[in-house]
Amino acid sequence: MDASIQKIELYGQSLDTTQSKLETNRVRQAFATIAATWSRKINSGFHELFSNLDSLYESGDDLADEIRNQAIGQSIKLTVAHGIYDIDEERFYDVFMQRYDSWDDDFGVLTEQYEAIVERSAELDAHRTNRRRSRRQWVGYGSEKAVYDADAKNLMSNIGHGVFNLMAKGVSALGDSFKKDEIFKDPATRRAFADGASNIVNAAYLATLDAINADSPGKLHGYSKDEIRKSQAIAENIEKGLIPDDAVLMSAIKAISVYPYNDRIYPILLRKFGGDQGRLDGVVEYFGMSSLLGEKQALIQEQLRQCDLGTIESFNARRPEIERYAHFICYEDFNEHCERVIAKIVARDSQASARSADSPTVPGIAKHSDSGSSVATATQGFRSNADHKFYVAPDLPVKKILAFESKNALNIAKDKVVAYFDETVFGSGDKGVLVDLEYVYVYLQFKESHRVLLADITDVSISGLMNKKLTLAKRDGTRVDVVLTQSNKGATSLSEVILGLVRLKNLAGN
Repeated sequence: MDASIQKIELYGQSLDTTQSKLETNRVRQAFATIAATWSRKINSGFHELFSNLDSLYESGDDLADEIRNQAIGQSIKLTVAHGIYDIDEERFYDVFMQRYDSWDDDFGVLTEQYEAIVERSAELDAHRTNRRRSRRQWVGYGSEKAVYDADAKNLMSNIGHGVFNLMAKGVSALGDSFKKDEIFKDPATRRAFADGASNIVNAAYLATLDAINADSPGKLHGYSKDEIRKSQAIAENIEKGLIPDDAVLMSAIKAISVYPYNDRIYPILLRKFGGDQGRLDGVVEYFGMSSLLGEKQALIQEQLRQCDLGTIESFNARRPEIERYAHFICYEDFNEHCERVIAKIVARDSQASARSADSPTVPGIAKHSDSGSSVATATQGFRSNADHKFYVAPDLPVKKILAFESKNALNIAKDKVVAYFDETVFGSGDKGVLVDLEYVYVYLQFKESHRVLLADITDVSISGLMNKKLTLAKRDGTRVDVVLTQSNKGATSLSEVILGLVRLKNLAGN
């Protein structure tokens, strides 16, 4: 979609998007790109950027300064592009950005907790001295932080002040016995640092709006909390079924017009009104929101769950109907999706035939457990990938699984293990998700644990960009959410294996 457009149409309706909002979107997208780039760098290379917690404590400000410099550089480019020539980096920070910069508050939670667990005063003094020497001029000494009514605080995840609080709670709960290397290895530390870095970029974004509007009042639109709340209320009321059917479309269009960065509204439109011949994807891309591909895949899965997947013939009988639905939601990968479904049906039938042929026929001899063939069926089409932290039978990491069992007091038959996802940073294996023929075992940081019977699961879905949230929907209406941080691709493969096992259970009548 061309960035210069002033009229946006969706489902035959025009979005009420002023020129000032379109100008704001262009500014926002410039900073969203920087935020996304740094988020990827930090999440994928955190342990290359910092060697341990001491390194993070002493050098975290340096990386923050690098991000701040890049964001301010972008701000100066944008102000110059708007004909403002009397603002340099120092003035921009002092006059416009300093009141939004929350890094001292964000990183301060970590530094206070770190200092609390350093036992020797001499060691603490040394660390404090090194950190003071490493800090640069951008840190806002003596400034008051503004309380502002503006666009969502964080361009990526709406995190507010004190993004290290989650990690800090873990430290406080465990006290001094919680070792520094355990804090450093914890995924919450990395996620929190990435959020704090994104807050810096967002501070530059908000300051840029102020700087341009100070020179040309009203040129850019700063979204208020009231606008954001209105958009969120519309989405919530649609989801609750409170808005009449004939008013849903106009209400959803209004929600986008009021605040186009509400990521709840676009999936609603897709589900209820389809992809509008690709125009919905265009609007999503224009405003820089998350792709709807995952939502489309989930909708196709819902259609497939209503199909008879007993044979290829029964599936093909329903395929044209599902294909029409795929066209309705503009799902371009439909044919590839169908090929995967057919491959699983063929694999399942082949394994069933092999199992039948291998069954013992001599009276008095017990039938061998079918776990091996069932495991083979469940893992058909999947391969272990250490880079993705994902493993399937028969190529399973024995030491990791033994560590997982030992740490969590489990005793699982090795020939029934289907898949394993390693959620540890350095590969110890004691935290993660293990799937056998009967259960999904989840053991994560901060004692989070779940044991879910496969027969109790009705649906499996996965969502998220930076990290993946695996959701297991149960027959009793409850859900189990599992956040996996070590590999998005591995987490996706894990979800597909679990979903395949659930379907096998359903087909078997369990």
